[in-house]
Amino acid sequence: MKALTVLLCSKLKHNVFILFIAAVLCGCAQTSPQFEVLNETADDGISAQQIFDNTFTQHGGHRLDELKDVNVAIDGDWYYLITRIQPLVTDHKYRQRSEERIILSPSTYAVTYQGEAGSKQVFRSVNTTQVAYDDNPTFDEQTLSATALTSDAFYLFSLGPLALSGRNLDWERLDDGKQKNRSYYRINAEMTPGFGDSTSDFISLWVDKETNLTFRVHITLEGFETTKGAHVDTTYLNYTEIDGFTFPVHFFERVLGPIRIDAHEWWYTGIDINRALVTSDVSLGNWSPKAAVPAASFENARRP
Repeated sequence: MKALTVLLCSKLKHNVFILFIAAVLCGCAQTSPQFEVLNETADDGISAQQIFDNTFTQHGGHRLDELKDVNVAIDGDWYYLITRIQPLVTDHKYRQRSEERIILSPSTYAVTYQGEAGSKQVFRSVNTTQVAYDDNPTFDEQTLSATALTSDAFYLFSLGPLALSGRNLDWERLDDGKQKNRSYYRINAEMTPGFGDSTSDFISLWVDKETNLTFRVHITLEGFETTKGAHVDTTYLNYTEIDGFTFPVHFFERVLGPIRIDAHEWWYTGIDINRALVTSDVSLGNWSPKAAVPAASFENARRP
């Protein structure tokens, strides 16, 4: 009985500590993309749509019809607090290393994860979300909903502005941003539909004024019950160019509201494009031989 009491007290103290840290961090939350104040007086003569078009082109968007699929291998680290606050969304004991296949038309995201708990397989298309753990399909509604959200977000993170082709977004300018003495355009739009099960989400892009590369993606997460009202940004720390397309290859994600915490850092260990994959090549738990080949080794993704 005494041992049980000590254990319960220990868990209670731990949970109180987590809540205390979260409460402290609430004061550091930043403005959501949904509530950004638009800049209607920018005097440089550059419209928000021009800024998007420039970064879209810089990433290779003018040749997007030549990009059929992107295939990556990923490694990364989760920050502890986010795994406690969002255990189902992070699913961090499975989502540690992965082989990911992105097909652009029709939009398809398929993943095989490996982690300390085992393997997880995901298939996400416009109308379908399928998940299996250790090759056993799950039909749990919360798991499917959380996976739909993270899959759609990672489709965007992986492709950057290329993922927004055909979305007909009404871009508007925000005040410019600065980081480490570097200046960035910021533009904002509402996405319909949003991520996962959301009817709409808001997105802000940070675009480097010198290179026109997208530096940061900031999004709301209305598509899952425990992330409603939350917003996160993902910063691109490094890029690579393949056949005229520029892809981010090192990523750092933060939760910015309703609390502010570091969430996830990941980097590519492999990347290649244009295997001529179709949706049937990446069906759940049954990838074709050309889909199953590991992504071509890439050793320079993680910044020193």
